[in-house]
Formats: sequence, C-alpha cells, structure tokens
Amino acid sequence: MPNNEFGDFQTPLALAEQCLRVVGLPDDARVLEPTCGVGSFLHASAVLQPGTERVGLEIQPEYAEQASKWARVSVGNIFLSDLATDVEWQTNGPLRVVGNPPWVTSAELNRMDSKNLPPKENFKGAKGFDALLGGSNFDVCEYIILKCLGDLRKEALQLAMLCKTQVARNVIEHAAAAKLPIASASVYRIDAKRWFDAAVDACLFVVTADPSNTPDYTVNVFEDVFAPDAEPTSRFGVVDGRLVSDVDGYLAVREADGVSSLVWRSGLKHDASKVFELDATPAPTTAQGVVLDVESEYVFPLLKCTDIFRGKHRALRKWVLVPQKTFGADTSHLAMVAPKLWDYLSANAEALDGRKSSIYRNRPRFSVFGHGDYTYAPFKVAVSGLHKEAIFRLVAPIQDQPVVLDDTCYFLPFEDGTEAAVVAAQLNSAEARLFIESLVFWDSKRPITKKLLARIDLSKLPTDPDAILRDSQATAVEAGVEFDVERALALVQDRVAEQEALMLF
Repeated sequence: MPNNEFGDFQTPLALAEQCLRVVGLPDDARVLEPTCGVGSFLHASAVLQPGTERVGLEIQPEYAEQASKWARVSVGNIFLSDLATDVEWQTNGPLRVVGNPPWVTSAELNRMDSKNLPPKENFKGAKGFDALLGGSNFDVCEYIILKCLGDLRKEALQLAMLCKTQVARNVIEHAAAAKLPIASASVYRIDAKRWFDAAVDACLFVVTADPSNTPDYTVNVFEDVFAPDAEPTSRFGVVDGRLVSDVDGYLAVREADGVSSLVWRSGLKHDASKVFELDATPAPTTAQGVVLDVESEYVFPLLKCTDIFRGKHRALRKWVLVPQKTFGADTSHLAMVAPKLWDYLSANAEALDGRKSSIYRNRPRFSVFGHGDYTYAPFKVAVSGLHKEAIFRLVAPIQDQPVVLDDTCYFLPFEDGTEAAVVAAQLNSAEARLFIESLVFWDSKRPITKKLLARIDLSKLPTDPDAILRDSQATAVEAGVEFDVERALALVQDRVAEQEALMLF
C-alpha cells in the first residue's frame, strides 16, 4: 500500500487504456479525471480518442505539470471543489468521469498528520461507540467517488474508477441511502498485486448515472477487466434498502431478513494481549514464563476466533484478565480488594497507559471494553468474525467458569444450555447458511459482522423441526452440555408455531 499522504498509486498506461476500452469512449466525450496524478487516464483517452475534451484536477503541482501534456489540468484540491461549477467545458459531449483516486483511509492520513483530508466531519453519520471504534473512518477513494456522483447528480454521466472492491460496495450502499440517480453499475476485477503491488481485492467500478432513469442499486460482477465480454459471475447490491452479496440468492430467502430477537454481542477488547492474555500451563502464565498469582475472580478462560472456527472451543489454551465487570466501571478499588492484580497491572502501566485507542480516554485506569453481564453467561453460541465460513459453536463453561471470547468473535449469551444448543442448530442449518451466504462478502477483512448477524430472524427461517431437534442434541453432546429433550422439543414447537402464525399475515 502507498506510504505517503496522497495514497499514491499511479496507473500504468496499459491498464488505463483497457479500463477505457471496457466502458467504451465516444470520440466526442468530455473526460474528467479528478485527482489525476500524472494523468494516466487522460493520456489513455488521448491515445484511444484524440478528439475528446480532457480536463484534470490535481493537488500536486509537479504531477499536474506532467498531466498537462494530455489535457487542461488545474492545480486544486478536490475536497474544496464543486465539480459541477468549477470545471469549465468547451464542448457538450457525453461526460465520462475516470481515474484512480487515492487508496488510503482517513485514519491512515490522520496517523501521518496529513493535510490532504476532506473537511472534518463524521462522513457516514456513525454515532457513539461506532464512531470511536472506526465507524467514522472511511476510504478517501470512496469519499471522492461519492463526491463526483453527488456534485454531478443533475447530469447524465458514466463514472469508471479503479478502487478497492469494498469501496464499490460502500459506494452503492451509500448511493442508495442518498438516492443518487444510478441507472446501472458493474465491477470488473483487476489483479492489484500485478499492477500496483497491493495485496487488496480491487476492481474497475463502472457507474452509469442518469437522473431521468429509475434508479437501480445492483452491481454486476465480472471476474477480469481484460475479459469484459464474459458473463457476470454474480450480482450484489441494495435490495429492500439493504446491502446483499448475492441478489439472486437473497431473493429466495429474503423473508428471514429482519431483526434478530436475540442480541448479538462482541467479545472483549483490550489492545494489550501481552498483559491481559496468559498462557494456560494450566496455571495462568505470562509471556515471560512467569506463573501469575492474582485473585482468581478476575481470571477467566479465553477463546479466540481460531479456537471457535477450528472446533477447539472445549480446550483451555489461554486465560484473560478482566479487571472490570462492566465497561467504565471503577478500577481504583482493585488496590484494596485485589492487590495482587493491581500490582501486576501497575507493573505493566507503561504498556496499558500507552494504548492508542480513544476509547480509553477519560476512562478508569486499566480499562477494557466490549463486556457486560452477558460476558459471564454460562453458555454462548459463538462465531468467528474473521474466517471465510460461518460455523456456530456452542461454548460451555471451562473448569466451571464462563468463557470470555475476544473481540474477533460474536456471540449470543444464554443461561440455558439446551436453548443455546437449539439456537446453534438453527444457525448452522442449511437455510441459515444460504441466508448468510446471500449477505456476506467473503473478501472483506471481517466478513461476519454484528450488523449482518443482527439481520437473521430465526423465527422466519423455514427450517425442518426434526432436523433442528436432532442437530441440537448432537451439538450439546459435542460441547459437553446437558441436554433436556423435552425442553428442546418445546422450543422447537414454539418456533414452528411462530412460523405458522407469520404465514397467516
């Protein structure tokens, strides 16, 4: 990835030319390349269609000078420009907005103390903890694409820009919410490693915008920008106001898309694994090999996403220290009630006080977060947020203690092991897997999210009651949980009654 404040990936001419061949470039087109760099797309336009009118905008003067060989290029900041009024045209041909905006996030720019940022604002309206934990972070490329579509929303145009595939998804979701006039869209995958030495999933994102047409927020996916005539392999987009990864698959199970009656939780986050996480030998042991003697009521078995995914959820590999029962609770009393724990944390104060996340600011010393009463529920149905398959595990107490999950996991808490087993069986059913597959984007850094899980309405999944009863018993046996057959049967029958009642409406 780029290591400067401009997210600097200059596009090879051969790739720029192919991108323009894919979309088709009329000989009378007006070609606008915002953040044009050295002008690769302007150069490609001049090669393919010399009669086009070409305009560029670039913040770096030395780049603008190079790009001016192929177009009229202004030195300016796109964040401070209005593309509808600040760009002057001499012709009135069809408008093409092309380019390769910076592949860098606002958080990365902030870390570099960059001044090359949009006006400070919570771009997506994230609130509370979501904003603190990154919900207000955004990709600058995404901001620029949306700005182009927003500034020029009154005009018919075609936009063709290179970006991370995640950016294309974010743009289509935001465009639907903002009711931008998108008539059609496609992504054509590119080999980012070959062209930019970047290990990301990337594409050419093509959008046709036309205020006179009925909006369509679905996107055809083509596997290779150099094979644009092949059939699309899938289609993602916004259906019923929600983003889905497989439009056609989703339509078959859309009834289950609602609001979960069960509240999904994130695991514990502490940003100091060398301090809070201890090896189980089986006694809690620090990374330096020292057996730690602290008050036992603050030490819990720990499972991570790999443990959950690989089915190692009954093994004790790690312990974790939890100095507060709930987020924000006072910790100063530990000096009196848990002096051994307090001494250990104080000995590691430099690492703990130096944690970067703003979530720790103005909080009690040695705080952790992502925990509450639900953290100590005896039974949990857990899933990894990072792996490329959704496998739900029933987690039971280890050594008679509730298991704490780390922040790479999501879970549902339960007091009743039989109920937890039934829910795990429902979530692992073929119907639930089909539903999840229609929503999830497996190329994402964290494909399974709490937002996605919260959309699964188990009462509307058309599962087979006999299969759920059978699978829930097997799940309980695997987890070493006592299983009440009559209780499970009642739960399954209640679910069937809910489904039948819903069918009456």
